[in-house]
Amino acid sequence: MPQYCRYDCYSLLRISGVLGVLMLAGCGQKVYEERLQESRLFYEYLQTIEEALAKAPWKRPDLGMSMRVPKPFSVTMPGPAVHKDKEGELVTGPDPREKNSLGAPLPGLMEAWECALDSPDGQPNAWIYLLTNHSRFRDVDQGGPSPDDFLTDLEHELMRLFQVTIPEGETSRIGDNVRYRQWIPTQNSARARYTSPKDYTVIRFVPDAEYNSADLQATVYERKVGKIQVALVFLTRKSTSAAFRQRVGVALETFDVDEVFLPRNRPAAAPGTAETPSTGTPSSGAPAPRSSNPGF
Repeated sequence: MPQYCRYDCYSLLRISGVLGVLMLAGCGQKVYEERLQESRLFYEYLQTIEEALAKAPWKRPDLGMSMRVPKPFSVTMPGPAVHKDKEGELVTGPDPREKNSLGAPLPGLMEAWECALDSPDGQPNAWIYLLTNHSRFRDVDQGGPSPDDFLTDLEHELMRLFQVTIPEGETSRIGDNVRYRQWIPTQNSARARYTSPKDYTVIRFVPDAEYNSADLQATVYERKVGKIQVALVFLTRKSTSAAFRQRVGVALETFDVDEVFLPRNRPAAAPGTAETPSTGTPSSGAPAPRSSNPGF
């Protein structure tokens, strides 16, 4: 082989090697930029959670549930007092949260929160109620209502309280006094990359103005996980801000529910308490200050 030919071949090989390294470097730079962008998007997702939700997560291991509530909600409302009777048995007293602005106790109450939401006088004017069918699994043996009918019975009670009628079945449109299905977050959305979308049935109970002097509405988010039925009831003024409604949506992304059943030989932990996994001993959270609720 001529000398010049060998030099040209060597030159071509060196050039090819350099080009290959440059190409690999270019591919590596692209992957790096893609990962950097993904990290940036994930950080922004975490930022929306921190900005929208209370810092401390709420957890009820005895119910298999957890959530971070939307700001300005924070700690749970105080539950009923628990004491021992003469025989040493635990007895649960009256539940103070049953005295709500609707004028009637809500079935299956397990937890509740209240806050002042753009309240001109600083008094509580917004509430969240966590309602479940857990107690019905125990009571059905004594002739109580079926756990399978819990959400249906809850809807009928809210229809009675708000004096509205919800048509049977689901509708494809979002509106007042209708039942519709909503995935939160929306399936295949950007937020769905970081959390599993949850399937809710939603009803917004809005009574006529002449009946509703307190301008209240109840937005109910229902879920079924196995045999467990659960509802989050947001009782608020009709004039809530778009920012608050957005925070509610973020909170619903964090609402996890497992199919956990309560032991039949004891009731659930009292509302306003949570059971520690190690001992099962109720430990009360810091109570929110109580005040008179506006009339319905």
